[in-house]
Amino acid sequence: MSSRDAEPVDDLGRAMLARHPRGAEWHQLDVTVAALTFDQLIRMAATDTTDRSPARQRVIAAITDDELAGRLASRWVRWFDTFSLPAPTGYDDPIALLHQPYRLAKLTTDDPMDWHRAVLPVFDAGLAIAAAGHDPAGQADYELLTAPWRDACLPSRFTVASAYGPHTQSALAVLRFVVGLSAGLLRGLIRERARIDQHHWEAAEHAVAEASVACGYPFRARSLYWEAVPAAEEAAVESPTDRLLVDALWGAAATQAFAGRLDHEVAALLARPWRAAGLVLPG
Repeated sequence: MSSRDAEPVDDLGRAMLARHPRGAEWHQLDVTVAALTFDQLIRMAATDTTDRSPARQRVIAAITDDELAGRLASRWVRWFDTFSLPAPTGYDDPIALLHQPYRLAKLTTDDPMDWHRAVLPVFDAGLAIAAAGHDPAGQADYELLTAPWRDACLPSRFTVASAYGPHTQSALAVLRFVVGLSAGLLRGLIRERARIDQHHWEAAEHAVAEASVACGYPFRARSLYWEAVPAAEEAAVESPTDRLLVDALWGAAATQAFAGRLDHEVAALLARPWRAAGLVLPG
């Protein structure tokens, strides 16, 4: 990807969402994933007693738009990582990848509280919002597939502006700001991140994950990472882009989102690439 007008592939796409009849609902789903609690997961799993397999099959089979299939499959990869599910491999076909969370669930126990099954309502909601038809049959599939998510997560007290807690705007300001940086500054962020020992960086990541769990929203840290991916791709005008750049952006944003919840040493390490490039954090 080399055009400044091209959109990052790790995002569903601003243009697609702008023209999609359920674009606002997709944003709402994103917010609820970042703010998802273990209690909500338990509630989704407990209410997900209807066989939704036929509806899933119908919606996936009806996807003929290659861009939609690719972007939705990319979101599946994001959620596999967010929910610590086994990473799919060997799937060049986006449609095949869309079936993967449901294949995984079939390989696990019949216990509805099995982790693979507990997160299926999130995939169901994403599938239905993005791809279910708008005719009566499609709307019926939409209602069926989104029901556990809607019942457990809506209405949400969070919005796009508050998805990462009280410091959301400072965190997102970091990701917005990077899009306007020069190539030289971006290379500086990458170089400084590369100088940080990987074990030290991973320890800082773990500290952020622990802070995310401690504040009651266990997926907030990883959801913020996946906000950093399309921001880095847009800034670098390439997709995929250097993961060290993503790390640098996420680290700076995490110091803002989790302000007051991280040890000084952890926050300093995460902010080091940003500060070394001469950039100032908003918070």
